[in-house]
Amino acid sequence: MSDIVYVKYCPLCGAENPRQQPFCLTCQDGDLTTVAVEPRRGQQPPVEAEPETASAGPEAAVEAAEAPAPPTVVLEVIDDPTIRFAVLEGQTIGRTEKADLVLRGVPKLDWISGMHAKFLRRGEQWYVQHVAETNFIRVDGELYRGHQEVAIYDGTILVLSLTAFRVKLT
Repeated sequence: MSDIVYVKYCPLCGAENPRQQPFCLTCQDGDLTTVAVEPRRGQQPPVEAEPETASAGPEAAVEAAEAPAPPTVVLEVIDDPTIRFAVLEGQTIGRTEKADLVLRGVPKLDWISGMHAKFLRRGEQWYVQHVAETNFIRVDGELYRGHQEVAIYDGTILVLSLTAFRVKLT
């Protein structure tokens, strides 16, 4: 059995992009922040069939193919809401390739650590964790320098050092 690779496809040009990519690498115009992550074309995700769906016929396969996109945290730059990043559970963000999702084009980027924060989810509750050795995060105005997990909500204002984002939960 092969490993499934999850990617995003640009709605403008159809190009395949890494799952954490906020904009299309090919056409540069495709906004991928709201595009669902899906298995690379030609691959099928592993499906564990329950006894009643194993013999349910083609309708069950259609429902499985239309599974909702995984929940994400969308970070929208306060100073420029057109700059957005979709973060999946367990991903880290920062200004370098050390992070799962590399922030580009944000104000005061030099102040953000190479790997600055991690996003976690337990049940329906999302958390952000400061993972850098320096710098800080602010969650709704409260400063955090340690590695504690801080609950975030739809509309939370998250500041990475000097750059402010509005949190949108999907």
